[in-house]
Amino acid sequence: MNENASNGNTAGSAFAPIWRRKWLILAVAVVVAVATYEYYKHVPAVYSAATQLYLGGTSEPQAGTGSGSGSSKGLSARTLADQVGLINSAVIGGPVRKRLKAEGKTAAARGKAKAGAAASSDFISISTEAHTPKAARDLADGYAAEYIKRQRTNYVRSITKQITTSREQLRRIEAPVAPKGGKGKGKGGTTTTSASSTIQAANLQSKISVLESELSTFAGVQQVHPAISAPVPVEPAPKQNAIFGFVLGLILAAIAAFLFGRVDRRLRTLEDVESTFGTRILAALPEVKAPVLRPDGRRYPAKSLLEPLRRLQTTLAMEDFAGAGADHRPRTILFVSADAGDGRSSLIANLARVQSEGGDRVAVVEADFRRPTLAALLGADGEYGLADVLTGRVKLDEAIRPVKLEAAPMQEAGSPLATQAAPSIDGHVGSVSLIAGGGVAANPPALIGSGAMRELLVALASDYDVVLVDAPPPLEVSDAMPLMRLVDGIILIARLGHTREASAYRLTQLMQRTTTAPLLGAVGNCVSRRDINRYGFSYAPVKQSRRGLLRR
Repeated sequence: MNENASNGNTAGSAFAPIWRRKWLILAVAVVVAVATYEYYKHVPAVYSAATQLYLGGTSEPQAGTGSGSGSSKGLSARTLADQVGLINSAVIGGPVRKRLKAEGKTAAARGKAKAGAAASSDFISISTEAHTPKAARDLADGYAAEYIKRQRTNYVRSITKQITTSREQLRRIEAPVAPKGGKGKGKGGTTTTSASSTIQAANLQSKISVLESELSTFAGVQQVHPAISAPVPVEPAPKQNAIFGFVLGLILAAIAAFLFGRVDRRLRTLEDVESTFGTRILAALPEVKAPVLRPDGRRYPAKSLLEPLRRLQTTLAMEDFAGAGADHRPRTILFVSADAGDGRSSLIANLARVQSEGGDRVAVVEADFRRPTLAALLGADGEYGLADVLTGRVKLDEAIRPVKLEAAPMQEAGSPLATQAAPSIDGHVGSVSLIAGGGVAANPPALIGSGAMRELLVALASDYDVVLVDAPPPLEVSDAMPLMRLVDGIILIARLGHTREASAYRLTQLMQRTTTAPLLGAVGNCVSRRDINRYGFSYAPVKQSRRGLLRR
């Protein structure tokens, strides 16, 4: 049973690149079909015509010439093939097209002609194609007439040659020959002829008469019927060609998608994230256009992100990660990703706002000196950064900045509830504070791994309920490496369709070889609706009414 499941997963993963791009593949097939239809719709029509030649009479005249047995046994396969090849050659086609052009029949001269015959048959079929029915008929009749003309010419030439030869033989027989010594003369002095010569002369004379009579008749090759053209064009067929183009485009696009999927090794599903990182999925965030900034300009998580973020908040607050009881939840959490651009900073900004709604005092530490973005995402003043605090240029109280929390949009913009402040939970009012990244740091990894950083995290953990630490990808820079031992837990971020499988695998190996804090789990970012539902999470956000009742 496990073997069957494994085979099913293998087959599913093999066709996963095609299924992920199914709409693109379908779009390519439709485009190819439409383009094929439009192309063949404007192609000139092609009509066909056909005629037949009967070659069975070629043995009949030979009977009178003494070259045959007198019976029509039909043509041999080799002879028939030779005649078909002759018709298809330029020997017949050249004069036909030249004559058609001279007659002003240009469409017929530009057409196509092809002869064919079945084995052991006395018939040759000539089929033609041209842009008009008449042109197709003219071309077929022209080929038939030219072939018959050539056969008649050869026939007449052969008969004439036989007549000439027979007359020469007759003259030699009839010529008088004087015998030696004056013998052989009869009465009156005439030369005598033998009886055999007389018979030969009579036979030759009879043969000449037969050959001369055959010059006026020719029954060797006959056109069975004039060429007949089809009323409906054989080409083009836009609909049939469009169907063929659709199928061909579908197949080629599927093959291209499959090959591209095999080359482009990126994490595509939550199952890929779970198997590559070797940890469970804590939350799955759907793809949104603006994860932090609302259309009305307020900084607040998109509606579809609220429930996954609340699920992540509850998981971090309630579950027993270290086995010491749920009350000993991790308070200092490091967020890292395998590649840049995985949405790590946006996740931290949104999670901090959601945790503050639950009454938590949240401190956000941006340990990224190279590309600091959290100040802009949270709308806080980033005049001083973490480097200024660690180097002693400013005190912690001067660098940490409060974040202005905006109310959760319970209703549509403009309603009275849309601007109400979030209520406190059990008398505790949540807050978000930020220590932005940036500042001058000559050696960022050494600065982050210093004792000052350890003391900073301890101080923040004593003053705040949760400390969220943002660090650049460990595979890109080594700034995050010292932090992995200073925090209570680590969460990995993967953006589906963006995070490379090789990078995720290398990050996992790095964490296995390094002494780090416990790995709490992974968060999938930009997950498709289908994958969220398949994994067991709910995609649709829960709507809340004016009275706070859930709409089902």
